[in-house]
Order: sequence, then C-alpha cells, then structure tokens
Amino acid sequence: MTIMKQAWMITRQDFRNNPYVMLWTLLFIMYLGFTMSFVVSMQLGESGALNPASDFVMLVLIPFLGFIYNRRTFKYLQEDSYTHMLAFLRILPIPVSAVIMSRIQQAVLAFIVNSVLFFILLFTLSGTLRVYAGTGFFVSFALTWVGYGMLIQAIYIHLEFLKKGKAYFWLSLVIMLVCGIIAIVVRIYGMNLVSTTAYFSKEWQLLSPVMWGALVAGAIGMFVSYRMTLRRLMKRDLA
Repeated sequence: MTIMKQAWMITRQDFRNNPYVMLWTLLFIMYLGFTMSFVVSMQLGESGALNPASDFVMLVLIPFLGFIYNRRTFKYLQEDSYTHMLAFLRILPIPVSAVIMSRIQQAVLAFIVNSVLFFILLFTLSGTLRVYAGTGFFVSFALTWVGYGMLIQAIYIHLEFLKKGKAYFWLSLVIMLVCGIIAIVVRIYGMNLVSTTAYFSKEWQLLSPVMWGALVAGAIGMFVSYRMTLRRLMKRDLA
C-alpha cells in the first residue's frame, strides 16, 4: 500500500506539472476516434466481411489509448526524455517500484478516460456500429479492445524504462510491423479480428469470453511488465 501511495503522489505531481496535458490528450484521442470511425466500416453478415485495414489500425492505435500525451511523450526520440526523467527520479528518495507503479497508474487512468471518449466517437460516427446499438454490446466491444490495449501497453511501459529514445522508437516500429503481419495472416485465413470481437460482443455481451480473456491477459501483462521492469531497471545505467 505504501508503494501505491508513493506512486499516486508521483502521478498527481506529474499532472500538476502539466496542467494542459489532459486537454492535449483528449484532443488527440478525439482525432483518433474520428479517424477510426471511417476506417471501421463493419459488415457483420454471415461472411463477417470487413476491410483488413481495420484490423491493422485497431491493433496499432488501441494501445495508444494508454498514453497521456505531454511534452515528454512527444520528445522521447529527440531528447531521450524518458531516460532523463528516470535519472532525475533516481536521485530522489523514491523507490523504483513506486516510479514504475506510477506509470502503470497513469496508463490505467488514460485507458479509462481516453477509451470512453474514443469509443463514444467510434460508435456515434460509425453508421454500421449504430445498427447494433445496445449498452451491453458497446461495453463488451470496448472492453475487449481495452484488454488488448493494456497487454501491448505493458510492452511499451517495459521499453520506456529500459531503452533509450532511438531504441524505443525502432522497437515501437517492430510492434507495428508485427501488428501488420497479424492482420495479414488473419485475413489469409478468412477471418477478421474486429468482426470476431463484434460478433462475440453482440452474442454474449458482458459474458463474452473474448472480452474477459482480453481483460485477464491485459492485467497479467501489466503485472509481468511491472515485475520484469523492476528487476532490470535496478541494474540499468542511466548515464
């Protein structure tokens, strides 16, 4: 509990030092939601046909809902801002575990706030999704993808703490490349991830096994990321 309290103090201070961070974050998420509403053009008939680009865009962009967009986020490549932040925090009487936990807290808060705005825009602007209007469907579909986003966000958190800016950038591109490969492979086998998650959300709603599986996977991913990052960060040279 002490670690959680210390982490929350770091989180609150980070928000205080960046008073406009939520404004910029929400504007960016509104842009993502507006863009995705045109990409995701669902046809949930018997064939479950859907443009494979929707899979790729969802796989790539949903994890971004776990970021809070401030100067440090946009300057990580140019200034290696994450490493500089860690070097500064290391000289303070704050345990490394609290620093990592603070980042996880920020990711969870970002997912809660950003996902509400993102999926409201997606459901509102996507005419095909409105056909399946229903609270159970919307919540199940959103939570399914949030669970996936948490899983990939756990990887980004691990990279933020352990890699320099340029390495983090290139590894992020690798993650996007893997997302593209997954979308292509799924398409080759005549499937579509967005259609599949929508089908389960429509049929099972809040009892969807895909939704619960994704949320459990996301929670486990965060826990594993915390443990692995803590163990390796203690040995990292921040010079």
